[in-house]
Amino acid sequence: MKKILFFAATAMLFAACTNDEGKAPEVVQNAPQAVAFDTYTPAATRAYTSGVMTTELLGDPGFGVFAYHNEGTDAADGTYSYSVGPNFMYDQPVTYGTSWTYTPLKYWPNETTKDMLSVTGAAYSGTVSTPTKNDVLSFFAYAPYVASNTATTPGTNSGINAVMPNDVTNADPWVQYTVSTTPSECVDLVWGVAPAGGLSYTAVNNNNISVDQGLPLKNLVKPSKDQKIKFFFQHALARIGMTIVAAVDQIAPGGTLDGATKIFVNSVTIADGATTATIPTYGKLNLNNPNAGIANWTATNTDTRYTATITGDNLNADLKTGGTGVTTTEKKVIAKAGSPLKDQYLMLIPTPGVEGIFNVTINYDVVTTDPALSSTNSTVHNVITKQITLNTPSTFSPGIAGFINNKAYNLKLILGLTSVKLDAEVADWEVDGSTDVNLPRNEE
Repeated sequence: MKKILFFAATAMLFAACTNDEGKAPEVVQNAPQAVAFDTYTPAATRAYTSGVMTTELLGDPGFGVFAYHNEGTDAADGTYSYSVGPNFMYDQPVTYGTSWTYTPLKYWPNETTKDMLSVTGAAYSGTVSTPTKNDVLSFFAYAPYVASNTATTPGTNSGINAVMPNDVTNADPWVQYTVSTTPSECVDLVWGVAPAGGLSYTAVNNNNISVDQGLPLKNLVKPSKDQKIKFFFQHALARIGMTIVAAVDQIAPGGTLDGATKIFVNSVTIADGATTATIPTYGKLNLNNPNAGIANWTATNTDTRYTATITGDNLNADLKTGGTGVTTTEKKVIAKAGSPLKDQYLMLIPTPGVEGIFNVTINYDVVTTDPALSSTNSTVHNVITKQITLNTPSTFSPGIAGFINNKAYNLKLILGLTSVKLDAEVADWEVDGSTDVNLPRNEE
């Protein structure tokens, strides 16, 4: 997926001046700078609610942002705490026209140790000190954006069907998601983290702000005017695609398929194949992920066993009756008609730490044209099931493996066919001795 960047560039200068002796110092602040959003890709086209999310498709409906403002103290810097709730931005839609925009506009907090003064003593005595107060902002984002008042019933309305209510104060921001078993309705849910290489900048208080790649953008002190804070959207789901190819009279794909024979696919089914269901059908994505690049899914449901059948309009028409069928050239299984074929995928909630076990079933017919038959065709119907295991390490957190988010799995279905071979041998005559037959018998 292409990078999507979140920029929050601000700069404020603090100027302090002392009036007449014996009066408290006055802190003068310049005009505040807004929290701004931008992206490396200026051109944006309309985003659909389903399909693979790209930078170009992000502009409409855009992405949603939750932001938390934490007050610093004279004793310690402010740090992210969900106890305050999303008090700076709540499910804020950010969309693209000629630039990334949102409303109402928000501004970085001005309270940092840069050029700040504090008074000591019960009454001002002319003694000042530099405080350690730093206000921080923490940002969490997801896409595609949905309104917060969407239906909240889990297991209904596939895709993103709810976000955390705005009055919750003791929870990280979350997005509720329901899996679709229809490829054309699968929604690619992404969430925002620090980009590859991480985020590092010098704040206006000269402190170094650093966030490791794949982690949320938390505890950010106001940056300098030209500093760009990058927001990288990563896939929270695992993606499964499928291709199919024939292996004729050999193990590897290839060989020669007789011109009178065609292989037509009726359906392909992929189902949770574990002894007990492990693939969730819905769950909540916690946007505050503790492990780099690992989607933090909670409250996932496995009461219903996941099963998806690829047939009808979701099955590549060229594989069905009327098309060329399965050949020794690899073809897409899940695809919409068009030129070129529109790729489609199944989007599933991952299970990091647990391997994904699936049963893959293909229902197909082998049809051979034979004019000698009354029907002119010989049709053999086949239903074959194979169990597979998907278990891969995470790129950002190599110590975690399993059925991982941000992974694009492709199931290559190799359909083996062995031709019916005929052979013949003519047996030798079996000689059973000789019997005399006198016609007539000569007399002595």
